[in-house]
Amino acid sequence: MSGVVAGGVAFLVAGALVPLLVRFAVGRSLLDVPNLRSSHEVPTPRLGGVAIFLGTLAGVALLRPEGVSQLLVAAAVVWAVGLADDLSNLHFGVKALLQALAAVGLLVFYPPTIVSAAPGPLGILIFAIGVFWIVALSNAFNFMDGIDGFTGGVALVNALFLAPLAGAAGGFLPALIGATAGFLIWNINPASIFIGDSGAYFLGFSLAAVALYAPALAGQEWTPLGFLACIVVFTPYLFDTGYTLLRRLRSGAGKSIFLAHREHIYQRITPTTGMHRRTSNLYYGASVVSGFAALLIYRGGALSLLVGVALALACCVLLAALPKLIS
Repeated sequence: MSGVVAGGVAFLVAGALVPLLVRFAVGRSLLDVPNLRSSHEVPTPRLGGVAIFLGTLAGVALLRPEGVSQLLVAAAVVWAVGLADDLSNLHFGVKALLQALAAVGLLVFYPPTIVSAAPGPLGILIFAIGVFWIVALSNAFNFMDGIDGFTGGVALVNALFLAPLAGAAGGFLPALIGATAGFLIWNINPASIFIGDSGAYFLGFSLAAVALYAPALAGQEWTPLGFLACIVVFTPYLFDTGYTLLRRLRSGAGKSIFLAHREHIYQRITPTTGMHRRTSNLYYGASVVSGFAALLIYRGGALSLLVGVALALACCVLLAALPKLIS
């Protein structure tokens, strides 16, 4: 019940903050102005991440979850980096470096079991993979943030399915879910506010860290199968981001793969703003399928593992085919 109350408070705080943030942003011209690569047509405030962050803190203050303070501090640092980018447009390299430093600090001062228990060189390798995972998912959430109701809605579904897998590491997820839902009611097409880099980075970093620290199938011990289940939760965003980067590398266009573009799967099936809600709903559905696949993998057993992996792969195949299936 405490989780429901904390989530409700986070929902109310985030939802109430959005109109104030819109007024503040409009008064100071802190708007996302449409350009050739944009999917929106009207200048829109991009400070939604502030509402999500403060709403989450309000919920956490009621929940008082144990053992997640270090994670939240690191996520707050990444949120601040995103907010600085929303206000002044930081270089991608600077943002990635600061995200990596936040991830390194988190894993050094609060190492997950898999890092602290691994011997010598293996521990160093796992540490590097952990940092890469957190930074990669943080940026995947930001890269995929391009249409109304998209990243907030997908993150909400991801968090709902990650919660039963995460154990104590996900103790703050009810607050995160509530705050994200409070923001989302203002972000559904037509959006009155965008999530911004601060919101995308905060959600991506928080959820990536929870997945890395999550306990396994039984007890509180980390296992590869438990981590695989957590990864599968994020299948649509991971696949769209990875598939698009590979397509851009193969194109040989001579452009940086990190430059803004309109080649993501979701962008290719969203030619007009009127299609925002349809595309968002498709990815919500794909995220639900991936969530059930993760729960099957988490259960353990050969059949559950096989069916879960098959569902995740089918989701990837469907996403790859969407540009041809949908005109």
